[in-house]
Amino acid sequence: MQKLPEDPLARFEELYNALSSQRSWWRDASPLRFASISALTCSGPPDKVAASIRRITDNLRAEGGLLGRLSRSLQFIIAAMLLGRGDTARGFLTEVKRVRALFRTEGIRRAAVYETMAVLILRIQAKQKPVERKAVRRLKDFYEEMKRHHWWLTGPEDLPACAILVGQSGSVEQIAQKSEDVYQTLANQKHSKGNALQAAANILCLLEGNTAKTARRFSDLAEGFRSSGVSIWQSDYDELAVLTFLNHSTKRIVDCVLEHRETMKSLRPKPDRSLTFNLAASTTFMELARVDKALKNVVDLKAMMDMQAIIHAQQAAAAAAAAGAAASAG
Repeated sequence: MQKLPEDPLARFEELYNALSSQRSWWRDASPLRFASISALTCSGPPDKVAASIRRITDNLRAEGGLLGRLSRSLQFIIAAMLLGRGDTARGFLTEVKRVRALFRTEGIRRAAVYETMAVLILRIQAKQKPVERKAVRRLKDFYEEMKRHHWWLTGPEDLPACAILVGQSGSVEQIAQKSEDVYQTLANQKHSKGNALQAAANILCLLEGNTAKTARRFSDLAEGFRSSGVSIWQSDYDELAVLTFLNHSTKRIVDCVLEHRETMKSLRPKPDRSLTFNLAASTTFMELARVDKALKNVVDLKAMMDMQAIIHAQQAAAAAAAAGAAASAG
């Protein structure tokens, strides 16, 4: 059963401490932090929630197949999301296999990790019922529309965002055009073009209201953080997009993130600058959000983007290791 915690920051600390209590010193702590964010709405004592996440993670590994080959980092976060919705490892894995076959039938690009993330979103939207073929077709239509607007940017990593858009009311063309309008408006406001801005625009198009007003709200938050001495990079765009949904003043949002960030800096092992901002934005969102259907969709997308962040970090680490090995050999 899901329940919004009265104090998301304190709940995060409790969950992280419970999950990290069995972490070997050499293992990366990032997945435990992201899993703790995803598990914030899971009710029950922290140690029991942590034990349930470990159990589902073990089940994902034991079932083998695709999820058995994914990194333990991703398995932890997926396990937390499954727990929050009363889902099981076996039920999810069975649906991944079935829906990926539909992806192939519809000619959707093959990308195991991103397909799995997309299936998870579609399954959440379907409330654990079988994902219908029309949902898969709608996902493909969103992908093709995004490709039409930005063929050089759009790739398999956008499948999770397309899955989120599947659950929105309105035509594919209308929603995709709204995302494009947000993208171009933000670009005109001097935000850097690229994958990060496209990802932010895909989040912001979920927000009802005037496109110009939405973009201005995003820019005001960026300026609010800069005025408080926080550098905003492209990697922070998704956090800004999520915070844009909050119905609070820019100052209150910025102050809350900065306050939460001080707590994140005290975590052990110490997170880097980007991660402290990411985590603080997430707990701030949970603290200030009025949880309704629209905002819940943003929470789901935020969890997907956290998974992508881990994937990108792993890829960067692998590339750095390969470059180091090549340099040593040279």
